[in-house]
Amino acid sequence: MKIEKNNCSFFISEDAYSRNWFSNNTINTWEKDTFHILEYYKNHKKGIYIDIGAWIGPTVLYCANIYKKVIAIEPDPIALERLKKNMSANSFTNVALIEKGLSSENGVTQFGGNGRLGNSESTLLISDKEDYLSYDGRHTKVHSHNEIVEIETITIEKLIEQLNIDPQHISLIKMDIEGGEKIVVPALVNFLNKYKPAFYISLHRCFLRELEIEKIIDILFNIYDKCYYFTINGEKKISDKNFIQKECLCSLVFE
Repeated sequence: MKIEKNNCSFFISEDAYSRNWFSNNTINTWEKDTFHILEYYKNHKKGIYIDIGAWIGPTVLYCANIYKKVIAIEPDPIALERLKKNMSANSFTNVALIEKGLSSENGVTQFGGNGRLGNSESTLLISDKEDYLSYDGRHTKVHSHNEIVEIETITIEKLIEQLNIDPQHISLIKMDIEGGEKIVVPALVNFLNKYKPAFYISLHRCFLRELEIEKIIDILFNIYDKCYYFTINGEKKISDKNFIQKECLCSLVFE
């Protein structure tokens, strides 16, 4: 099946899950601000795009059209299987797939928990299951927590070393990891402080405590000079901590 959005096109596999997700025009209605952000930064610096939380590939396949190099990071084994099939349906040569979870150390951890694996809501937070289930939120209200697997993890420093990436060439880093930002953002502080790549984060208020959201926002404001959000019409607007919390903004870009 051929998918077209804006001036980009790619194919998806015969995998039933992927076909069902893409076939109902989801790609044109899902996260409109995300695609405005992806387009906005495509010519920023040297064209390296890092996708932390690649899932089945909507942003990866799209960005393979407009960035020089795409690094897709995804640890969920079911999502990985679907992502690989979707990548195989295309002839892109500029995508590197990392079958690990970006985290605070190189090792292994528990992953999953939010319903069925592959559903886009699996999380690193389940590695501390007792804590994760100790407070109310979407994770406790609508999900079972039985599908948990062990995954390998990798730090941003090891990733950069393995792929021989010049951090100064990174155009955009996108992080959408279902509350795992609580673990990963503190682990990125040194890297972000040193190189300050444009950083697009999706905050999962439904999976985190309010104090945890505040801590993440504070960390990023201590690193970056400016924070922006994009409207569904593509307008880039500056924001501050108070406005973010007042409006419960979830999608933020730091520069």
